Amino acid sequence: MMMRAIVGLTAAAAVLGAGCKKSESADPSATTVSSGAVEAEGPSFEVSKTATLAAIAMQTNIYSKPSDTARKIGYLRLGAIVPRSEKAFGSEGCTGGSWYGVAPRGFVCTGKNATLEIDSALVRAASVRPDASRPLPYAYGFIRAVAPLYLRLPSKEESLASEFKLGEHLAWWERKGHETNRAEHIGANDLAREVIPDAPQVPRSDTLADGILLGGRTEADPPPFWLETGSRKIPNVSGFEVPAASIFANRVRRHTGIAFVGAFNTGPQWDNRRFAITADLRLIPVDKVKPEVASAFHGVELNGAQGIKLPVAFAKPCNPNAKGTPRPCVRTYHDDGGNLKRTTDVLPTRAFLELTGVQRKSKGTRFLETKSGAWVRASDVGVAVVPQEWPQAAQKGERWVDVSIEDQTLVLWEGQKPVYATLVSTGQDGLDDPKKSKATPRGTFRVRSKHITATMDSDGRSAVSGGAAPASGESPSAEDKHAGSFELRDVPYVQYFQDGYALHSAYWHDHFGLPRSHGCINLAPIDALRVFRFTDPPVPDGWHATNVEQGRGTSIVIHR
Repeated sequence: MMMRAIVGLTAAAAVLGAGCKKSESADPSATTVSSGAVEAEGPSFEVSKTATLAAIAMQTNIYSKPSDTARKIGYLRLGAIVPRSEKAFGSEGCTGGSWYGVAPRGFVCTGKNATLEIDSALVRAASVRPDASRPLPYAYGFIRAVAPLYLRLPSKEESLASEFKLGEHLAWWERKGHETNRAEHIGANDLAREVIPDAPQVPRSDTLADGILLGGRTEADPPPFWLETGSRKIPNVSGFEVPAASIFANRVRRHTGIAFVGAFNTGPQWDNRRFAITADLRLIPVDKVKPEVASAFHGVELNGAQGIKLPVAFAKPCNPNAKGTPRPCVRTYHDDGGNLKRTTDVLPTRAFLELTGVQRKSKGTRFLETKSGAWVRASDVGVAVVPQEWPQAAQKGERWVDVSIEDQTLVLWEGQKPVYATLVSTGQDGLDDPKKSKATPRGTFRVRSKHITATMDSDGRSAVSGGAAPASGESPSAEDKHAGSFELRDVPYVQYFQDGYALHSAYWHDHFGLPRSHGCINLAPIDALRVFRFTDPPVPDGWHATNVEQGRGTSIVIHR
């Protein structure tokens, strides 16, 4: 089953996630923008030093001019607060509101998607926004069993009526559920500072209780103000429309990846059940969610203080079909009188190796020499090398991204200087025709749009370009209706480069170095943030995504 997403910003159909195929800052309210003229396609305006505007929809479009027929240049996420112009620019095409200029450029229509009332209940409810200083901008988890997406707190009777075999499930949860909800290893956010210096220092994931892993401030947060009495004090913004009196807005299927912004405890009136809050402000019982902290793997800085230079390599994983952390399996060899013989040493999975550049064949197998004196089979490692021919971007001294499908490596370049190297997972069909298979296209491309997060699924349904619920319905009524189907919400750091193909983070697997995707280029979360920050243009502070003018995005060269 192919995975598709329709990105409202570019109107492109996409197949993304565990791969894809053709078919904000931590606190935006703290952003400071100097008052001054802003260059734009529309009328010029001054950015106020004090006046702000807030998004009250999961996607609030930003237009190049104060018109709903103008070019979309980006969008805000629910709760984002950005500086605006004092002056309004009319209301034509802006039902129920007026157009305002926003920093650093563009125009937003107030009304159903944005407001000047920064203290409104909905804006306060959405105060937890994606934190773009972390590899995981939200807390994440996977659904254990089909569950309603509640809009308000359900009573015990309502839960029993809404959730299949709930009694059996809660009995299991009491026996061992709490322990299985703990992180089994350190996660992406834990090691981020090894690559992202300004990433926050955080406690180790494997020391935290599930309430915190799902976005809570503590393990025993109370219900948020908009649910204090059990009833909902804010509108449903999920995009799945239901009558006002509804208990829940649709269901979510097993194995769905979800982004969370909080978790809390309840009292006896609600059977003391605990709930996690999704990014679109719906509720899922904590006992139905397994927290996910994602892979802590990341690449290596080059040409820095340590003087690491190409060629380099990483020991590839060996069990592409297994779940969890891949096992080590790459052996080293030593020179025994001119013959290379295997040692008993096994390299750690994805071990980083500096190479001398010397290679040789032994019994028909190609080997590479490491600077430590050991040899490795070329087929066992992903190698990053200096290209034989320089692409145009390198010749011009521009930043560019180099991806090798055969080696499953990615290198960031500044002109002809390599600055970072890592492993990726490209399309699972290798060098096959991307039009007929799950392969990654080859050629030279440019970044076309960048999204802090975007939602991806396998059924041709989509979030509204960045995480809102698909308007056509989110999941089948029966669990696992389609074999191989999935939905991955709020995939971090998505960068489209052709049609629906993108570079993006993958929080659902840890087999980087092996072909895995449906055509996209999967990055470990720390690497995804490193690459997202490297490429141009940056996403403006407070925005959730930006569209890129043709020819302005960073070049991406994908080859054998």
